[in-house]
Amino acid sequence: MSDIDTTDVNATGDSPVLQPVGPLEVSEELRPRIDELGLWDAIEHFREHGYAVIRNVAPPELMDDLRAAIHSRAQFTEPTPGFAAPHLLGQEAAVDRVATLPKILAFAEFSVGKGMLGGRFVGSIKRHDEDNQASRALPLHADQSWIPAPFPDHNLLVTFCFACEGMTEAGGATCVVPGSHRLRRPITEEESASAKPVPIETEKGDVAVWDGSIWHGSLARTIPGTRTVLHATYQRFYTQAIDDFSYLLDDEEYMANAPEGIRDLLGGDLPFGTSTRTRDTDMVKFARAVEMSKL
Repeated sequence: MSDIDTTDVNATGDSPVLQPVGPLEVSEELRPRIDELGLWDAIEHFREHGYAVIRNVAPPELMDDLRAAIHSRAQFTEPTPGFAAPHLLGQEAAVDRVATLPKILAFAEFSVGKGMLGGRFVGSIKRHDEDNQASRALPLHADQSWIPAPFPDHNLLVTFCFACEGMTEAGGATCVVPGSHRLRRPITEEESASAKPVPIETEKGDVAVWDGSIWHGSLARTIPGTRTVLHATYQRFYTQAIDDFSYLLDDEEYMANAPEGIRDLLGGDLPFGTSTRTRDTDMVKFARAVEMSKL
């Protein structure tokens, strides 16, 4: 649950307490966590280039558990089993754990604000298999392309790429066009044809992250083995989440055992949908949302 004090916020949303945080700024409330977690270098790179690598996010054994979960779930995915595992939040303990790691939650808050929602948690497996579309290069695109251009100054969506075995150019790494996030629009066909993207290479336990505006794709895998990744997206709480995980809030056993931070990612303390035919909107939650929108 959010720890914001809503005492001085009234039902119209007026707040004398907080000043809005500008695009790519860090709130005073968040700064101590950024200091403690050593995220400033990654934040500066993200600001300048639209992406970053966060080092030493997860222990190797957790990445092994995540890899096993993705491969297990991918066996049952239609229409092509063995290559993708969608809708993983709330289904695998390893996914819930990496989704709520301190460095991930802090960086996500910096990028898409306090109270962010979990948007999409999907695993993918890339093999050296030229006959399968899932193993080929992925064209350049921007993740928030369903938003009208120009994209807002405040980033709406951030993606974390957990590469379970690490990620290399020959292994089919994600590639980006550094600085393209400043254009705040999708890439054109002409630009895609002439672009010179650079690969993001990570060690096992590192996490690549990029914002919703940067042009990125992935390279074809040219070596044996697999590239197993979890793509985890987080969105500003006032946007429509790509996948709906709110049903988990009704699962008492799951919520009792879920990691700290899951409830917020599910929107459990947001005001949307709280009114009924006999009861008005939950104004405590509304007041909290007014505060969080500034952070």
